[in-house]
Amino acid sequence: MTDLLVGRQPVFNRHKDVIGYELLYRAHQTDKTARITDGDFATTQVLLNTFSEIGLDNIVGQGFAFINFTRNFLVGKYPVSLPPQRVVLEVLEDVALDKPLIESLQKFKEAGFQIAFDDVISANRVLPLQHLGLGSVAKIDLMAVNRVLLPDIVNTLKQTGILLLAEKVETLVDYDLCYRLGFDFFQGYYLCKPNVVVGKKMESSRLIVMRLLAQVTDSKADFREIEMLISQDVGLSYKLLKLVNSGYYSLSTTVNSIRQAISLIGLSQLRGWMMLILMSNVDDKPHELTAIALQRAKMCEMLGKAFGDPQAESYFLAGLFSVLDAIMDIPMSQVVASIPLTPEVISALINHEGKIGLALMTVRALEQGDWENADKTGLSPERLQSIYFESIKWATILTHEVYEKPS
Repeated sequence: MTDLLVGRQPVFNRHKDVIGYELLYRAHQTDKTARITDGDFATTQVLLNTFSEIGLDNIVGQGFAFINFTRNFLVGKYPVSLPPQRVVLEVLEDVALDKPLIESLQKFKEAGFQIAFDDVISANRVLPLQHLGLGSVAKIDLMAVNRVLLPDIVNTLKQTGILLLAEKVETLVDYDLCYRLGFDFFQGYYLCKPNVVVGKKMESSRLIVMRLLAQVTDSKADFREIEMLISQDVGLSYKLLKLVNSGYYSLSTTVNSIRQAISLIGLSQLRGWMMLILMSNVDDKPHELTAIALQRAKMCEMLGKAFGDPQAESYFLAGLFSVLDAIMDIPMSQVVASIPLTPEVISALINHEGKIGLALMTVRALEQGDWENADKTGLSPERLQSIYFESIKWATILTHEVYEKPS
């Protein structure tokens, strides 16, 4: 039996806005079968999950879905009935660029699809196809390209009019180099850990949130002081009340006062939400960071409940705080030293130890499409897939509910 999990990895433009997601797939094999057959099955399941069960908007929002297609799909052995304005067809590096494939790509192009060439390491692979006007995007594999040769590859391809996407951007050095060279899009681990612009003027709302963080991390916190600080900022008050009245808390009555909201949430959760609101107010970060924090928090919480742990709130906070090293631009060990957390959460954040650490490691693995390391929880692939998709849906809904601007 072949099990399937689907992941997604954001694609950013030069303004660090998310323009879409690459949908990642792998098949867990118990029997030795032909790799291309497994690839066909995996692609089929990704398409069914995305368009029939989960819904395209729930996975990629209003952006593009970058999907890897096997040769059998590309040459028409299996039908591709997809919205061309939303899907980018990725041609893998091991697909033979022969006459049948070229003719099929021409038909896809005429139908309005954008075509991306994956794992490009040389301009020679793209040039023959660009002379026919087939390509929309060339995805340059930074891990496989000599940095000395990269400028020539970029200059050669740019002359053809194709857009360039730097994939496997792992460091700030890689990002800065590709940005200077004129890449149009970026994908990789570094973009989920955005760089902090030092010395930027702090807006008043961020100052209030930071003062709030100082209050809620104090064991002798004064609820009246917290209420007063929140009430000083209209936007913050609005977000807090929207949060408490959102579907997450499933309250039978509407909360309409700051004091009532604080009492219902409690200091521990209030601390986490204040940190998340602070993140959402950082203008030089992709908005995706907020969604990543929310999705990690929810999935960790759901995994904690699946493990039978009564302290699911600790899982939630660990997921929420797992992006703080990116926000503060310091190692996680320094981050946890400044925030009062339980030893279990600290060891999970720093070393991925314990059940909370296992939950975090599973979430990170799914984000990267690393299904081998995502399969260590003892949960069935179907259960993991359900939790993963539910966390994406929840984060998408809550981000829209809580972080949309008041009219």
